[in-house]
Amino acid sequence: MLAGALAFLGLCWAPGCGAEHGTLGTLLVVAGDGVGGAVSPLPRPVAGGLDASVAAWVFVSEDCPIARAYMPEIESIAQDFRGRGVCVLVVHVDPQITPARASAHARQYGVSAPVVVDCDHRLVRHCGATVTPEAAVFDSSGSLRYLGRIDDRFPALGSRRAPTTSELRDALEAVLSEEDPDVARAPSVGCLIEELRQ
Repeated sequence: MLAGALAFLGLCWAPGCGAEHGTLGTLLVVAGDGVGGAVSPLPRPVAGGLDASVAAWVFVSEDCPIARAYMPEIESIAQDFRGRGVCVLVVHVDPQITPARASAHARQYGVSAPVVVDCDHRLVRHCGATVTPEAAVFDSSGSLRYLGRIDDRFPALGSRRAPTTSELRDALEAVLSEEDPDVARAPSVGCLIEELRQ
């Protein structure tokens, strides 16, 4: 009911807006698992955080062709790691996107992972994401352990190949094993996340 009302109004609702500096607050899940509920995007040892020991944010935008091409792989990763203590959040970064559009995008690509809208770029700033798609992996303490591409299927703009690496999957495996990922940063190829206008 709440999600529908927000979608109708075209609002980007986030109860955490205006929270103390350094906190991420909560975000409304607009599609996928937990739709209609508010979620704190990082694992936390207390109630109110993600029900997971590892969090992965995958930044997307509905009009980015590379992000669209990755949607099946993002959903596959979410499904493969779901029962292993990982929550993958699909994070829309376009400040103009509405919950209704983000929900429609999820339906179009068969995304069941929780989808949130980062209209004020709190999550973008928190990890330093610069393009879509780009992934950030956090351990149970909320520490950033990986930031970068999902894999190497797009080595450059306008170039696509079968992937030969799987940085996001590898980072998740490492963090689940309480180890450092072999690669902590891997440059992403995609659509620039534009800075918000003041």
